[in-house]
Amino acid sequence: MRKIAKEILLRLHLLEPARRARRFLYVYSGLRRLHCEWHTIRQNKLTEPEIEAIYDALYHGKSGYGSSHIPEGSGWRSDEDVKRAHAKALLEAWPMKKILVGGCSTGMGVLALRELGADAWGFDIAPDLDDIVRSEVRAYVRRGTMTRMPFGPEDAFEALVTTDVLEHVQVRHLGEMFAELRRLGFRRMAHLINHTQISPDHMTLKPISWWERRMRAHGFALRKDIRTKVSDDKRIYGLNGDPEHVYTFWERDFTNHTDGL
Repeated sequence: MRKIAKEILLRLHLLEPARRARRFLYVYSGLRRLHCEWHTIRQNKLTEPEIEAIYDALYHGKSGYGSSHIPEGSGWRSDEDVKRAHAKALLEAWPMKKILVGGCSTGMGVLALRELGADAWGFDIAPDLDDIVRSEVRAYVRRGTMTRMPFGPEDAFEALVTTDVLEHVQVRHLGEMFAELRRLGFRRMAHLINHTQISPDHMTLKPISWWERRMRAHGFALRKDIRTKVSDDKRIYGLNGDPEHVYTFWERDFTNHTDGL
């Protein structure tokens, strides 16, 4: 197949331009990766007070979380539409019953999952969580973080779901996060991990292969055979076919882990 493609490009006098474009993309991707690595180093030096200042009382409102309105000029559907699409796609890809949603913000994702019959709960770091959480799921959402989840093993969650959350955890706190995953005994996880977007609130921008090694060390295997369906609506973040922003699925492997970073 490569030989045929090369022959076609040669006949069209496009072989050399194609090679130059490939070299450019290779260099560009390398420079972008270096940029992400530098961002990660810088962000991991932030202190707890500096991080708390990022998640102020305006953080969720400014981001449009929990809104049923489409942010002007964003190019996305409303958070309500996106969360409902996520919930449907996740449950179709991997049916789950009792789910904990990490970094759930207003609880829109929790509500969407519950509307589809899942026993969903959530937590978020927001200092104004009581003011922003949706009234329909107020009883199911608590204040907490990925390193201190406000639930226990007795809650018997089957799965943990996060959307653009793991990149908010500093590398030095990943050990605490994995300890929480073990404490609560999740058997399954679904994470959309943002690993390319430079942002003041993103702490750890690492490729999926990096996360895969750390997950494996703590007993979670990446299920590459499970994928969410691609939406016909390109405005549905995480389901629009962008290969850098997709849900990854993880399953507990009790036979192979080293409990280390």
